[in-house]
Amino acid sequence: MKTIGIIGGMGPLATIDLYEKITFNTKAEKDQDHIHIIIDSYPQIEDRTAYILYGGKNPKDKLIESAKRLENAGADALIMPCNTAHFFAKDIEKEVSIPLIHIVKSTAEAIKNKYPKANKIGLIATTGTLKSGVYANILKDYGYHIIELDERLENDIMDCIYKGVKAGKTEEYVPLFQKCVDKITDMGADVLIAGCTEIPILVPHIKSKIPVVDATLELALAAIAFSFP
Repeated sequence: MKTIGIIGGMGPLATIDLYEKITFNTKAEKDQDHIHIIIDSYPQIEDRTAYILYGGKNPKDKLIESAKRLENAGADALIMPCNTAHFFAKDIEKEVSIPLIHIVKSTAEAIKNKYPKANKIGLIATTGTLKSGVYANILKDYGYHIIELDERLENDIMDCIYKGVKAGKTEEYVPLFQKCVDKITDMGADVLIAGCTEIPILVPHIKSKIPVVDATLELALAAIAFSFP
């Protein structure tokens, strides 16, 4: 069994969600069968979207600091419950000698295996993730087309993330999130990606006519597969 290090705190609820999904999906009959996981919950890492879009303070140094702390603590691989933070994946990988299990690659592989006929993807994510190309570049390599969202729809999604889940007001933003899901579905999406780690916290509260791929879950499953080679 290999040890997994979580670069967490982006945000804390998303980190809990990832850890819970690893725990629930690990085949274990007793405590000792579970994966050794080291969590560095570091909410002080600067906002990734603010940096990408507006030139705020660069979170790279704290991300690398967290990665090195986890490596020194004995982690064999790293995972990050923040999609937007994967904009800095290569920067992190350069500074450590252990692999970073990539959330987007894990998600793309899951879509390919589970929904082989899918073509158009509705990506529900932060504006930073959308604008940075964190998903677009990888999904393009898999032959997928990401549906382009208008500014108002992007802003509504951001409100669900920042004013809803991150602010501890998830239930208040469920109706708005449902409208966002319905709009993207009507735009012709074959599959939706919950491409912000706060989004899976909203998903159980809504109904979708098309499959919703939980990127956090796919990352959890990839981490489990790595830990039990």
